[in-house]
Amino acid sequence: MPMGQAHRHLTRLLRDGEEGVIEVPQVENVDGLIADLKECGIAAEVADPPADIDVQAVRKRTGYSQDQFALAYGLDVATLRNWEQGRTRPDLTARSYLTMIASDPDGMRKRRLQAVKAAKQAASASA
Repeated sequence: MPMGQAHRHLTRLLRDGEEGVIEVPQVENVDGLIADLKECGIAAEVADPPADIDVQAVRKRTGYSQDQFALAYGLDVATLRNWEQGRTRPDLTARSYLTMIASDPDGMRKRRLQAVKAAKQAASASA
């Protein structure tokens, strides 16, 4: 998308009090892109998940046991135990999900339940 068109879309989102997210798969100069956007009046930041995450700390902040946490967030309890005991590391997708859980545990649990319910309804409607 050309910079001018992107600016118009983001300006509309920001004018309406919303935040916009743009995924840029590959950019040679991220700092340059952020500077260009700033010149257009758009605040931008890179939203990469952390390279590492303390899974046990995230779980403990929710007050859940391992079994409860796995059930609440749709995770395999054995995988959760492996992450917590350092036998394996969460991949990029899991770190992103865990980061979102850490920032809004109740909201993420509710969104997951809504998504599961919607998927079941869609599956039964197409059957």
